Amino acid sequence: MKAPALLGRLRFDVRGLRPGLGWLRRFRRNGDSAAEPGKPLSKPLLAAVALVAVAGAGLVGWLALNGGATREAWQASIPSATVAVAPLPPPPQEPKATASAVPPPVPTDAAPLPLPGAPAAAVTLVPAPVPGLVEDSRNGPLPRIAQDGRKPWQVYARPFPATDKRPRVAIVMSDLGLSGVTTGNALAKLPPGITLAFLPYAERLDDWVERARTKGHEVMLSVPMEPLNYPRDDPGPNALLTMLGPDRNVERLEWSLGKAVGYVGITSTTGSKFTASPAAMQPVIDALKARGLLLVDARANPKSVAGPLANLAGVPRALGDRVIDRDLSRGAIDDQLRELEEIAKTNGAAVGFASPYPTTIERLNLWLTALADRGIALAPVSAVVNIQK
Repeated sequence: MKAPALLGRLRFDVRGLRPGLGWLRRFRRNGDSAAEPGKPLSKPLLAAVALVAVAGAGLVGWLALNGGATREAWQASIPSATVAVAPLPPPPQEPKATASAVPPPVPTDAAPLPLPGAPAAAVTLVPAPVPGLVEDSRNGPLPRIAQDGRKPWQVYARPFPATDKRPRVAIVMSDLGLSGVTTGNALAKLPPGITLAFLPYAERLDDWVERARTKGHEVMLSVPMEPLNYPRDDPGPNALLTMLGPDRNVERLEWSLGKAVGYVGITSTTGSKFTASPAAMQPVIDALKARGLLLVDARANPKSVAGPLANLAGVPRALGDRVIDRDLSRGAIDDQLRELEEIAKTNGAAVGFASPYPTTIERLNLWLTALADRGIALAPVSAVVNIQK
């Protein structure tokens, strides 16, 4: 059957194609201007367009019926391989730590590790203030002897075994509290067996004393007293002075004592003139006895009478033997520490005074690492009272 007849049977409406066949209107052969707008297309051209439409419809139908199979055949023609992946093995279980494999605790500010050769047991001080050992005053809380006879110097002392018969060395780190950085460094780096003496001028002295005692340090007050070159060398306000009467000096002493609680007694590194005066020292000795406190005579003056007067009055006393860091060279400090050991072996005990210099703290820590191996015990100052010859 010819194409024109087929188109006639299908009643193909050529006019319906006009909007979509605008491109045919623009199609002309070279130099052909016969096709003008509005003139019907020739029958052969219409037949060709119809064949193209029928062929496109057939292709779409075939793809709809066979597209899936064609895609599968195309995928099958691509080479591929399947690899089995085994699951990763579970991580090995850590063996449970035994008692012998437990690592040592990390040192903390509240519980420092013991030094080599030192007892491992932690020492806890009695929290201050203890009821019955404090009386209120206009100068603050003052120490007192309890009605049952307990004395502050004994209750607030750092415990030390009385059965330890080794020679004892006490180190007093003096004049703490004025510099927060220096005092904090001393608290962080010094072992708790070292006694700390705080100045009453320190801001928030009660907080410093509490921190020191929480770490296990025995605490004293470093009371300002008159030096030989006063007033050129002024120890500060409320210092004890030889020119003042006994009542005035006792009042100034109580001003210092009322700044904190929990200390065992007093010392002074400035009183080279005051401690050499029996008339000036005797009222102070009497006040310490009445309040149950001990005295450490730093012997800032070789002619000091503080120790002998305390001994006569029955006040617990200790005597300073060396200032270990007058010379801040490492060798000089090491020499002073060795001399303290020899004095302790001879007299049963020795007391060294020090300042919180970084070099001093460094040499002290190094010295203490093998002190017990040399047969010497580091003791709080309360453990050496009245045993020095």
